[in-house]
Amino acid sequence: MSALTIQTLFLLYSALSLSAALLIAALFWKRHDRSALFWIAGCLLTSIATATTVQRADIPLIISYSLMVSFEALSILLFSESLKQLSPLKSDAKFNHITWAAPVLMFGLIEFERHLAGGAISPIMTATTSFLFGAANVFCFYQTRLLSKKLTGTFFLNFLSVIFLLMVGMYLLRILNALIGYSILAFDLKTYNLVIWFFTILFGTIRNLTYIVLRLQLGFTEHGRLNNMNLRLSNLLDERNEMIMSLQKLNKSASINALASTIAHEINQPLGATKLNAQFVEMKLDSDPGNIPLLKEINQSILHDINRVSAIVKNLSRLASNQNNDTGTVNILESINEVVSISKSKIESSHIALAIKCSPNYYININLDEWHQVLINLINNAIDALTLSNTPNKRISISVMKKNDAIWLSIEDNGPGINSGQESQIFELLVSHKKKGTGIGLRLSKNIINRNGGSIVANNLPHGGARFVIELPSA
Repeated sequence: MSALTIQTLFLLYSALSLSAALLIAALFWKRHDRSALFWIAGCLLTSIATATTVQRADIPLIISYSLMVSFEALSILLFSESLKQLSPLKSDAKFNHITWAAPVLMFGLIEFERHLAGGAISPIMTATTSFLFGAANVFCFYQTRLLSKKLTGTFFLNFLSVIFLLMVGMYLLRILNALIGYSILAFDLKTYNLVIWFFTILFGTIRNLTYIVLRLQLGFTEHGRLNNMNLRLSNLLDERNEMIMSLQKLNKSASINALASTIAHEINQPLGATKLNAQFVEMKLDSDPGNIPLLKEINQSILHDINRVSAIVKNLSRLASNQNNDTGTVNILESINEVVSISKSKIESSHIALAIKCSPNYYININLDEWHQVLINLINNAIDALTLSNTPNKRISISVMKKNDAIWLSIEDNGPGINSGQESQIFELLVSHKKKGTGIGLRLSKNIINRNGGSIVANNLPHGGARFVIELPSA
């Protein structure tokens, strides 16, 4: 049997460890996977340690033995750190300082024992080295058992724990050989020594291959889990969109219903005037049918009242329509006037002064039906706040301005304002500060604005009152 037999095994193990490191690096290229990085580092250190040990005759023992056994111990502990990174709990991924401290202490201990032995390798050094290697593998075994309790599909983890135990067994046999004097040096060409190193190298190679298979299995499992999560998330988003559409319809109905009394008052006024004029015409036809100018004047008044009713019904019809689902170019001033015309009577009966400052040339791209809902919500909120307050000189100011490529619309009132600290909460679902509020109007308004690339914020004015500011891209 050649004297190079065990050295050849060491070189083969060095090449296999290097190959494992390169394979893992290729599998996790640009992934920044901490577990893979630790395992690659462990394989590289094993490759360096075993290859350098072969050159022991030409290198001082402080390097070829003391330093290399420290490298090997560090590599085994890095395998343990690699396994910790696979835990789903972030707290488990914390780096253990023993991983660095143990190899350093091991280096000092081995050097101390070597000096006691006169600079040569002694049985106690071999036994100490094997004991520390075995202890490091026990630590790896402990990590695999902890990890198997936190992951599903643990077959390869259990197999890996068996490999670590088998390596512990090999190092125990190595300790026994050193203590009884059968084999002190690593390269002693004795049968049991050769068998121990052969199986140690075999188990080490299987350990690296098992890690690769384990990571592939975990990757497939994670991929399947992410697919399921994506499917569930997609379903939840669909449900969310359906809920938003339902709430939007509900909010729209609530907003229109809230205007019912106002609309009735608006329509009853011209209808009542029309009825009186018609009765007056009937009376004049009986008593003074020749007074044509007066009859023409009364007829013009009737036509005016009919046109007024027609305009109110037309605007209401546009506000209540659910047929327009497409985005289009909307004239801001026209849309404001359409909404205000519906609430005009309520504004006047509450003695609210309304000021609108907007250029007729401002346009936005938005669904007109949804934009009407936003305006109804904000203007109604301002009217309700002022109606319930004792503020003198009640007023609502609507101003629109253009900045660069954005349209800024501001609706201000001088009412009681928003409760302090709740400026952002009022946009949350089912949050309302009105006794009969549904808690969905402002939330849906925010959703509509955000979907169209804009934003809406609310704040209190320094002199009292609330202000809602909408920003949307200009058409």
